[in-house]
Amino acid sequence: MELKDLLKESCILMDAPLKTKDEVFRALSGELEEAGIVADRDQFRKAVEYRETLSETGLEDGIAIPHGIDTSVRQAAIAYVRLPEAIAWESMDGGPVRHIFLLAIPETGDKIHIRMLSELAMQLVRKETRQALNDIRTKDELYQIL
Repeated sequence: MELKDLLKESCILMDAPLKTKDEVFRALSGELEEAGIVADRDQFRKAVEYRETLSETGLEDGIAIPHGIDTSVRQAAIAYVRLPEAIAWESMDGGPVRHIFLLAIPETGDKIHIRMLSELAMQLVRKETRQALNDIRTKDELYQIL
């Protein structure tokens, strides 16, 4: 499984002026629906919001990996947004986030979410990858660092 195959180009938002977690979830769920990944953006968003109540999805250094497992997801995919300014988020280091990778996982996806999370986390644990996220200018550059 390659991250670049799961990260949908049409679901990458660069410097989107979103100010809250709710705005992020609405925007990315909408992008996933428009790409045909999610059948019902609102149903999927509710699954993501529910998952957020279970534990924090913010890592460290301004990165979050929220995810939703739902019947509305047609195929596993990742949507991404880089925000111009970090926003409040429950995270391991207590800090705000600027980079959000939203994982869409089919309910019948067995353990695909564990593989997706671990593969993405392995990439994001590298300091140079985290720094590069701040410097990328294009979607192609995002694909290159992942």
